[in-house]
Amino acid sequence: MPTKEMVVGIAEVPVGAGRPARGHTHEPAEVYYIISGTGEVVVDGETYALRVGDAVWIPPNAEHVAYNVGDEPLRLLYVFAKDKFSEITYCFPSET
Repeated sequence: MPTKEMVVGIAEVPVGAGRPARGHTHEPAEVYYIISGTGEVVVDGETYALRVGDAVWIPPNAEHVAYNVGDEPLRLLYVFAKDKFSEITYCFPSET
């Protein structure tokens, strides 16, 4: 059944947070839109640069992580086609 709502939020990755060894996965696709800062995102092992105005499509079940490489917080808008955030189950491969 198609969603009737969208889950939208803002995530902030602080300066100096470092790159995690692994990312996370979830069933729904996700979109990032970069609001401020610079960073990189790894999607299924491929690394892409991020800067203000960039958008990133993250396919369903793709392992991904975004991290800050700049001198200001990396802020990104995230969007899921789900009715509520509680419907999204995050899986962390490094914890299995």
